[in-house]
Amino acid sequence: MIAPPEPARRRYGGKIADFSRWEIFAPRLDDIIVSTPTKSGTTWIQGILALLISGNPEVDADLTNKAPWLDISIPDVTEVMERLEAQTHRRQIKTHTPLDGIPIWSELRYISVYRHPIDVHFSFRKHVSNMNETVLQDCFPDDLSEGFAIFLEGEHRDGASLASIIDHYRSSLMFESHENFLRLHYADMLYDLRDAFRRIAAHVGISHPSELAEKLIQAATFKNMKANAERFALSAGQGFWNSDENFFDSASSNKWRGKLTEKDMEAYQARISTLLNSEEQRWLEWGNRLGE
Repeated sequence: MIAPPEPARRRYGGKIADFSRWEIFAPRLDDIIVSTPTKSGTTWIQGILALLISGNPEVDADLTNKAPWLDISIPDVTEVMERLEAQTHRRQIKTHTPLDGIPIWSELRYISVYRHPIDVHFSFRKHVSNMNETVLQDCFPDDLSEGFAIFLEGEHRDGASLASIIDHYRSSLMFESHENFLRLHYADMLYDLRDAFRRIAAHVGISHPSELAEKLIQAATFKNMKANAERFALSAGQGFWNSDENFFDSASSNKWRGKLTEKDMEAYQARISTLLNSEEQRWLEWGNRLGE
């Protein structure tokens, strides 16, 4: 029996945060909720969870159907809930809504991952350019500095503004003391995937024999997921992307080097300093890597 959740403290808007879907969601005791800002490592985390849950290095993760984005408003909600209800294995659910905007059940496990905000912006720009449909052009005009100014000054969520990323990050700080919450950083995962994999496994309470665990870790590398995009990319094989493989870009940091001007970076620092203190900013940008 699942106890009533800690209710959402805030309601977020946009197409990607439809709270009405949480109101009809029927949780299970061992469900895992992945709550991240967009383009911060969501699919990577969900791929790792698919590997852990299945114990199969060759798993067809099929995240779109098996680990759905619950509160995006586009898919038919009845179909999404029916697919979740039909699953007999342990379930994982995706959301980009900050933790203070979704129900928090004490029996469930929650995972968030963060990335340098400017890397998020440039990764999202590449993500949009790989779509077959023309979307979010108002957030990502051709001129890099113009698009960066929209990122800095806007409050939009569907295209990931600096404010929306920081909203998400600050919500995670509210839940830091919850034992069912794990916060990771993209840069740390790049630096030591084995450690991140083991932390995730321990958090969700899944273990495998050491030989199998090592195979799962190798399958969890960004390189392997990119090479097997038909199993790990969202909407793979559906013609949504110009290239399914390019759904996974470069898994790199400092994407803005040589692309943004000194004036752009000064504007970024001026803006983020009004939203976070220096220690919060340092971790959001670099995790535990201290800018390495």
